[in-house]
Amino acid sequence: MSKEFNPEADVKGQIERLMLEIKELTQRREDTTDAQAGEILTGQIKDLEDQAAFLKRQLPEGG
Repeated sequence: MSKEFNPEADVKGQIERLMLEIKELTQRREDTTDAQAGEILTGQIKDLEDQAAFLKRQLPEGG
């Protein structure tokens, strides 16, 4: 019952987690009335989007 390591699946899982976090932060940004908090959340979202884009480039074509 050994589980084979699948690096592509691992990267896809990381991307999915990042996308969920982006969705949560986007909702928080939409709900906030504090402009400074909104700016911070926007920066965090951008960082996560950059990480997801980097990981997507690691996948084989069509991944």
